[in-house]
Amino acid sequence: MHKCILPWISIETTPLGNIRPCCLYTEEIPNMDLQNFTLEDAFNSKAMRDLRRSFRRNEKPSGCERCWMEEDAGKKSKRQYMLDKFKHLNVDYSDNNGTGLKFLDLKLGNICNLKCRICGSWSSSKWAKEEIDYEETRGNTDHVYKDWLKRGQWPRKSNKFWNNLDKLLPQVKYFEFTGGEPWMIKQHFDLLQRAVDKGFAKDIDIHYNTNTTQFPKDPSIWKHFKHVQIAFSVDNTEKRFEYERYGAKWETSNNNIKKVHKLREQGYPITTQLCCTWNIQNIFYLDEILTWANTMSFDSIHFNIMHDPWQFSLSKTPISARSPIMLYLQKQQIKHSKFKNDIISLKKFVEQSNMNEMPDDPETGESLHKKLRQTDLYRNQNFAISHSKIAKVIKYEL
Repeated sequence: MHKCILPWISIETTPLGNIRPCCLYTEEIPNMDLQNFTLEDAFNSKAMRDLRRSFRRNEKPSGCERCWMEEDAGKKSKRQYMLDKFKHLNVDYSDNNGTGLKFLDLKLGNICNLKCRICGSWSSSKWAKEEIDYEETRGNTDHVYKDWLKRGQWPRKSNKFWNNLDKLLPQVKYFEFTGGEPWMIKQHFDLLQRAVDKGFAKDIDIHYNTNTTQFPKDPSIWKHFKHVQIAFSVDNTEKRFEYERYGAKWETSNNNIKKVHKLREQGYPITTQLCCTWNIQNIFYLDEILTWANTMSFDSIHFNIMHDPWQFSLSKTPISARSPIMLYLQKQQIKHSKFKNDIISLKKFVEQSNMNEMPDDPETGESLHKKLRQTDLYRNQNFAISHSKIAKVIKYEL
């Protein structure tokens, strides 16, 4: 049966204040936003009931296509991870109304200090000025980026949302905070403090995805929670890391990771994870990334697959790059045998690349070139120099 537990227990808030069944779902719940509706409104909506009904009929909902793609490539999908993670919950899949909100995936706006190459204004306030400049340089004043920058401020304007969260605290067992950059969002620490003050923290797990550039002023609040998993988003090393996660410093990021590991050594209920998002920029540097990771004492390493922006997705690998990447990954599959199955999945994404959505030459992927070139010129960078191995096989020149 193609079941997923998330529609029965969870909801996701987007950085722009909309609502989805989960972070990989391709569609938002229609006609709902967090300025005017509560999380419970969304959870009990017709769209969510229809989604549960679809799973009950053993269908594969189209909005879940990213999980289906990952499973077809032999990768364990979010759907499968969540089924395993929450298998202890007593979920009645025959109930179209769901079991109740136990898992909240909260992206609390787009406050961020970085302009990561695989991101944009929808998740990063820092990106907004750059994308606004791109459009205004072309003479285009009718664009979405100013609106996205404004909409990303919704958590600081919605008392209704926070009051609703306080009401849900007794039943929530799992928080996931991503970005923007969650450790820059004060309101989330205020929420954690209220969970502590009301005696709920001891029963709540937290998961973070952080960009590694921040360290909380007072992390002691984590002592009160059942478990805190901290996933560090690192997709490359040294200068390539600084290129891809623009605004970050490699040395600072390493030091922040070590600070968290020191808390773990002091008995904090913390585990850490390297969350590496594989895409066309870093696929030729898998060896360097895993070699570095082996020196950093992570509790686990998660192979994350990038789906958007689609130009960087391995599922859209230009034809010229496929054979070289496949040969490289074959070697790494042998060298890093611990991650053999993960690397095989990456190979399948490359091998099964679908160029049909590309409106340009699939040999080189001109859309990818345009995206790289626009940002390179604006930031005075050069992908062909910093990422020379992959630039050569995709035939990129500035």
